[in-house]
Amino acid sequence: MTLLAAVSQAQSPAASAPAANTLDTVKVNGSRGGGVDPSIVDAAKSKVLSRNFASSCAFMSGYSAADDAVTLAYMRDFRLMDSPSNESERFSDLSPDGNAKTASVGSAIEEQTTAFGAGGKDAMAPATVCGAGDRRFAAGRNWIARKDKSLTQAFEAYEAGNYAEARARFEQGWKKLGYEEAALMLGRLHLLGLGTPRDTPKAIAWLREVVDARYDPVKDRFQFNPQKPDLINTRVEAALLLARIHLAGQGVARDPAQAYKWWSKALDYGFEPAGTLLAQAHLSGIGTQTDVKPALAYLEAASQAGDVTALYMLGQLYHHQLPRQPDGVPLDLQRAGAYYGAAAKAGHLDATLAAARMMDLGEGLPAPAPERAVVLYKDAALKGNADAQNALATFFYRGEVVPQNLATARQFFQAAAQRRQPDAMFNLAVMLAQGQGGDKDMAAAYAWCSLSKSLGHPQAAAALPVLAASLTPEEKARADAMLKPAPKKS
Repeated sequence: MTLLAAVSQAQSPAASAPAANTLDTVKVNGSRGGGVDPSIVDAAKSKVLSRNFASSCAFMSGYSAADDAVTLAYMRDFRLMDSPSNESERFSDLSPDGNAKTASVGSAIEEQTTAFGAGGKDAMAPATVCGAGDRRFAAGRNWIARKDKSLTQAFEAYEAGNYAEARARFEQGWKKLGYEEAALMLGRLHLLGLGTPRDTPKAIAWLREVVDARYDPVKDRFQFNPQKPDLINTRVEAALLLARIHLAGQGVARDPAQAYKWWSKALDYGFEPAGTLLAQAHLSGIGTQTDVKPALAYLEAASQAGDVTALYMLGQLYHHQLPRQPDGVPLDLQRAGAYYGAAAKAGHLDATLAAARMMDLGEGLPAPAPERAVVLYKDAALKGNADAQNALATFFYRGEVVPQNLATARQFFQAAAQRRQPDAMFNLAVMLAQGQGGDKDMAAAYAWCSLSKSLGHPQAAAALPVLAASLTPEEKARADAMLKPAPKKS
């Protein structure tokens, strides 16, 4: 028996590897990196000063030059105020009830408070309007928020790795102003045991403070940005953390149904990729019944919102990844190719490979289109996809579509082999044994062939005894050293 003599008889472009479990692909922010982002603190302060945190009209914005008395007077004189009602909410936190000069403004507001609840004449007036207590509450809150540095100091300590100090500062910020960001970070600290003993129940309690806070479905709903898919807000992050805790059983009993519930919450909050998580839960029966119909509906909605993983999974559903079912998703190669193509354009590597393979094999097309396939293989290969690297290498090896270049083929086979692609390991072994595209190296050929065999490659299993018989004692020793390197000395 001779060594299998040609890569062309080995593996053609390798089949797409199974997609990663998307239930664990959502990134939950850890260290913010690069120091404290001032916008985080500014957004937190802006949030706690909104009217949602007051009993009625207690709205106070942070300091702005547009709120200066001189500026307001100028705007009134030149009739630039858009509405008198807007001015009624512009009061100073130093004197929320007005003073000698502004008593008339305060009196006007006081009159509004009695319009309906106290039997006022205006039947259409709201039952709850701005009162003196609300203004005082807002003024005090505004004063504290303007002076408060606890959140900035907490994030600085967190970034510096001083977790005990960070925990104390986050707790201070929560007690003073109820920052959701502080509650979220306290949940993370207790969950990971940073600056405090690991305590999942406490972590859950802090995360519940975030998700149970007041929520306006219109104003507070998260706007998913497909261009920045990792960007999430505190409420979404808390929901995803709660889902992960219950799915993994991290410090609590494993409860996939609870994970499903929190993915649903994240979707309600506006995080569209949560629909993709729910779809995979329905496809795999995690926390819910296996049912392809709701999975398809979730994926279609998520894909329309721009979630790239949803596009890829839709391609899989219409391709051949799942068994065909009478009431399931019909086989539709053209639609599968369209979904793969859309996800590929958005940068999804697995979708890029899947689209390339369909073109290479002519699936959903009148005929194979290797010229188009090579373009996609190259795109995925240069981004580190091992299967694409192996496929592209075969084109250079055979000289199909592209000029034959054995050195380039060997480089791509080696790149894929280093990522544990079994076909590439075997193909590289063949080239090393025959001295194709570079120096002949029987020891390295034996090592790569042995690794390919360990991953179940049938041709590697057949070729390995032939290679072993051709090795010199020195080559065999060097091959064994490659496969079993000596332990590092401590």
